[in-house]
Amino acid sequence: MTQNFNNEVDELKHRLEMIADDMKVIRAFIYENGLEEVFQKPTGMADECWTHLNNIDIACDLDSAEALDWSHFGI
Repeated sequence: MTQNFNNEVDELKHRLEMIADDMKVIRAFIYENGLEEVFQKPTGMADECWTHLNNIDIACDLDSAEALDWSHFGI
């Protein structure tokens, strides 16, 4: 069932809430399956993969302005 939103901002907020909800499930899966060590490995853009998951959490938090100063990785 598709929800009706009053405007684009409400729709975007809902989308971010859904991303944040999935992030909780992904983190739980990682811990339940003992994959924490794998996510401690570096990526091409960060010292460890956890940084990317943390960045998604921060970007989805509309009460935080931290992500507004970030730029694209350029890949």
